[in-house]
Amino acid sequence: MRILLLLALGAFPHLPAQPLRFAMVPEGVVLERLRRIERGGNGPRHDMLRTIFEEAGCKAPELEDEKANGSKLPNLVCTLAGQSGEDIILVTAHFDKVRAGAGAIDNWTGASLLPSLYESMSLEKARKHTFLFVGFSDEEAGLVGSRAWVAAHKNTNLGNIRAMVNIDSVASTAAPLYIWASRADPELARVALSIGKALRIPVEGMNADKVGLSDSAPFRDKKVPVIDFHSLNNQTILLLHTIDDQLSAVNIDGYKSTYRFLAGYLKYLDEHLGVKAPAGSPSGALN
Repeated sequence: MRILLLLALGAFPHLPAQPLRFAMVPEGVVLERLRRIERGGNGPRHDMLRTIFEEAGCKAPELEDEKANGSKLPNLVCTLAGQSGEDIILVTAHFDKVRAGAGAIDNWTGASLLPSLYESMSLEKARKHTFLFVGFSDEEAGLVGSRAWVAAHKNTNLGNIRAMVNIDSVASTAAPLYIWASRADPELARVALSIGKALRIPVEGMNADKVGLSDSAPFRDKKVPVIDFHSLNNQTILLLHTIDDQLSAVNIDGYKSTYRFLAGYLKYLDEHLGVKAPAGSPSGALN
């Protein structure tokens, strides 16, 4: 099912005064993917994420396991081709969990959104960018999967990434959705705040330095424009890595609004993020 939402952006000076229409997967499908959480080992979580991607329409050869040196499990990569194969928007979340709890907030909320966001963008007929949706392995063991991806692609498409959008530990509350402000590319963050206002979805800056690093860190170190979305505040951060991180801890309204926001945000980036920027232009510059 394709749902077109009309978003008037003229009230925000740095965004063009034109509507944004974007596709959304039916709400029941999005929630069903969340509820298919695997509470066992990380292997079954990888397999479930692969199954959901396949059901969403991403299948081999576009869907592939990519070896992650240092991990027993591969990264899972779904490629959605666009008009430019040299301009990439990377959308990521880690699928692994620690031993305690079900790993619902951290990070099935992020991983289970990837197939729905893929499906939303696949409904768009004229994508400017190629999208890579990546489920990283072993984030909890020290960003193993994301570090391996950066190392494997440092001489190929790493320099073609125009934005890296990382989703980690969302929907622990109904609102707001947070940006890790101190680590975010400034323009990606400004656009996120404006899209949130236009959609009436509260989006705010909240640093998560107490948690440690996220999978965006290896990319940021290589000067890739990054942005992290999360939902952790002084109370919800206490859920992480505990027995209390269960599916019952996920705020369903927060999960639905996070999906809606990200579907619109990715569509906006695809339409307005500069492709093949002239020499000397910032790689993440927005038109």
